[in-house]
Amino acid sequence: TSSSSWLKDSSFYVAPTRRTDWSIFMAQVDGQDEEQYVPEEEIKTIPGWTPSVSLEVKDKVETGKEDEEELYSQRSKLFRFRDGEWKERGLGEAKLLKHNGNGKVRFMLRQEKTGKIVANHYVINLPPYCELRLNQGSEKCWVWSAQDYADEEPDNAQFALKFGNVELAGKFKEAFENAKQLNSSFESPIGLATQSTQ
Repeated sequence: TSSSSWLKDSSFYVAPTRRTDWSIFMAQVDGQDEEQYVPEEEIKTIPGWTPSVSLEVKDKVETGKEDEEELYSQRSKLFRFRDGEWKERGLGEAKLLKHNGNGKVRFMLRQEKTGKIVANHYVINLPPYCELRLNQGSEKCWVWSAQDYADEEPDNAQFALKFGNVELAGKFKEAFENAKQLNSSFESPIGLATQSTQ
């Protein structure tokens, strides 16, 4: 049989076994592509059926940060003290955000994988809130307390934020202390501590 005899029946193809057969096979298939395949039309409506939910595609998704200026951002890991132990809240960008309208600065961290907000509070200069102290045995981790609104309800939370190295931890402390000074110009730090960041 000739090397192209297996191409005579156009209803199916048999894979060639030799290299020269393969090149002939591919040349034949490529030449027939336009004749054999008809593009499908997209079905946009089905007569007599209506969807139970209609989805709208938005050009821009609002995140709640459109009216804020980012003063600081660094990837880090957040922990919260609950039930007598430190529990990981998530890995993500720790941010200090200043509202363009009222000038208030808040701390926020959103989980990298899920996008869920796991910390959200104003940075205030009112002990015991927002007093940074090093975690025991580590210069790469800061601990503080805050009135947190990550879960929308106020919660007195104790946080620990761990960085990749000592230098990054130092930059966070500097930015956090600057944010406290910016917020200290407001009349009532107690009101700011208990005020929702939403």
